[in-house]
Amino acid sequence: MNIYSLRWRFTIGFILLQLCAIAASLVLVFYAASGARPDSAIPSIWLSDAIAESIKLGVDGKAIIVPSRQLSGMIEKWPSLWFVVELPKGDLITHGDIPEKVVGNMSFLRTFRNAELHGYVDDPTNVVRLQRMETIAGEAAIFTGGMSMSQYSLILLLGNIAIGVPSIILATITVLGVPLVTRWALRSFNDLTDRLDKIDFEARGGVVDDRAMPNEVLRVLNGINMALRRLDSGFETTERFFVNAAHELRTPIAILQLRIDTLAPSQDKSHLQTGIKRLTAITNQLLDIEKYRQKPPRKTRVELNSIVSKIVADFAPLAIAEGYEMSFESRAKCAFVLGEPDALERALANLIRNAIQYGGKTGEISVGIEADGSILVTDQGPGIADDMQVRIFEPFYRINPHGTGAGLGLSMVNDIVTSHGGYVEVVSSPGAGSRFAVRWREARVDFH
Repeated sequence: MNIYSLRWRFTIGFILLQLCAIAASLVLVFYAASGARPDSAIPSIWLSDAIAESIKLGVDGKAIIVPSRQLSGMIEKWPSLWFVVELPKGDLITHGDIPEKVVGNMSFLRTFRNAELHGYVDDPTNVVRLQRMETIAGEAAIFTGGMSMSQYSLILLLGNIAIGVPSIILATITVLGVPLVTRWALRSFNDLTDRLDKIDFEARGGVVDDRAMPNEVLRVLNGINMALRRLDSGFETTERFFVNAAHELRTPIAILQLRIDTLAPSQDKSHLQTGIKRLTAITNQLLDIEKYRQKPPRKTRVELNSIVSKIVADFAPLAIAEGYEMSFESRAKCAFVLGEPDALERALANLIRNAIQYGGKTGEISVGIEADGSILVTDQGPGIADDMQVRIFEPFYRINPHGTGAGLGLSMVNDIVTSHGGYVEVVSSPGAGSRFAVRWREARVDFH
């Protein structure tokens, strides 16, 4: 028997349910049978016993009848009840009207130890029973009659108990137990879901752990792991292609730029230089993206004021040369984020570079840190239309198709910020400038 098999789990579970049902049925059947009232349900079974228990010895040593509570109840319920008790010395104790046909045949009946005679079905009192029993006065022959002696009620009661009780138990266990057995047997699928949720699909070499999985699930699990390995192989091939392509493009781009720079000033030269700048930007951003994806994460406490002020200082000369004023203000003191310093610098640098490139070359570019650690980059440029804001983080999407941008900067910013437990918020409208805000989730910022 393989414990890692759904077939055996279901088999064992249902066997245990049936055993519980049988045990519960037996207990309830015996309990219900023992609780049957002898003075109402089936009196014929206990009448002779009640008479024997009611025989007492009088003061003179003779046997007399002192009706017990049980016998009194039977006499009250059946006025036609009669009985004759023949004691060992031939003494008789009688009650009720004894039929003559019984009196005439007593000498014959007493030759038996136990006997029971039934008349017609339409007269339940036409029954005579003889039973010899030990009493306080010795062994006595007890003749009884005048009441229903049929055991039909006993058979009916036990039959109802034997059929009804197991049926109720089986129905209850089926309704309540089968879902539990099914849940217990299929718990491996919950484990499989949890294991799938723990896979880091951005990392390479991730597979689903197949320990303690049923045989029926292992085939599916092996297929999932094979698919993951094929995806890893495809991703690695794609990444190598982009890295190699970017490296290979750098040399011819540099050669083209040198040759174009030697040309005489003209409109064609300007167009060629714009194209070269765009190719260079695309190549550099592709390399940056692949370096970030392939570089093992190095988590450390990054002080936001330090990293943001450094980037602002680096870009201030470029912004001023492009015609902007640039400012930096922080409302947070000692704000730390757990993350990768190089990646965060790359993301913030792309936000500021984006503001310089699309800010309209006029007004002010302001960079700030709010009290909650959010980083804001604001420009006074032409702004972004609402229908474009939902797509600006898509790779290779550009607001201005004729611009020099590659359409990869904001996509990389979004990936880096998301991997650090944050998100990028955009507030912009045409003619009113743009504000990009890096917000942090789940108390990612530490102020100590």
